[in-house]
Amino acid sequence: MIPEYSIPVKFARLFYAISLIAWGVQHFMFGFFIAGRPMPWPAGLPGEVVIAYISGALLISAGIAIVINQKAPYLLVAVSLIILLWAGLRDVFFVVSNLDIGGNLTNTGKALTIGSAAMLIARTYRSGDNYTIVDNKVIIIIASCCQYFTGLFLLFSGIQHFLFVDFVKFLVPTWIPGASFWTYFSGIALIAAGLGLITGVKAKLAATLAGWMVFIWLFTLHLPRAIADANQNEWTAVFEALAVSGILFIISDTHKENKK
Repeated sequence: MIPEYSIPVKFARLFYAISLIAWGVQHFMFGFFIAGRPMPWPAGLPGEVVIAYISGALLISAGIAIVINQKAPYLLVAVSLIILLWAGLRDVFFVVSNLDIGGNLTNTGKALTIGSAAMLIARTYRSGDNYTIVDNKVIIIIASCCQYFTGLFLLFSGIQHFLFVDFVKFLVPTWIPGASFWTYFSGIALIAAGLGLITGVKAKLAATLAGWMVFIWLFTLHLPRAIADANQNEWTAVFEALAVSGILFIISDTHKENKK
């Protein structure tokens, strides 16, 4: 039997909540939609700043609702829909129509993972009359897709480690020796975790180990880069890493009852 090393779901929710609040603040700071990294706002279409502020307020409200444990499922459903519809669908269309296997594929994986995760997290609130919304069939379907979207995101990210070796090597901190080794090793780990989530084989173990791996990257890679460069992109990546690690721990938790 595999020992339990996953983060409890109540703490994993906080990872996601902190990320929502941070992205919401960024919406106000920069005046455009950031969560899920959608394609640029359509040229000539008015209202970008207004939408950024409205969606930013929604993200912050949802994050706070998780923290204080009040009405979180309702706000999480709204967060899921806006990220999936504005970022996920548009990113998928661009990647498919342009056969892009680079940064836009990565952004698509983030949008689908983060967006569907809001539904999955909403489903972790299963008590009380106020939370009957989580038993809606559409919500159940989208929540169940989170594991597979996350698996595909990890799988494609792992493959990219082999396709773009020089770029990934550049991301490895200089104080860590063996940049090439860690590039290939982490690529294999991502591919293995992705396949585990997609196929369901050792999915709990895959989610737990991948969650810790991404959490470690948060402190060894993303935070140092964000502190050094202090730009919007790097700080967005910090909270993406935090959110994805939390999502993976929640996916791991869902296998306690269903997949032993």
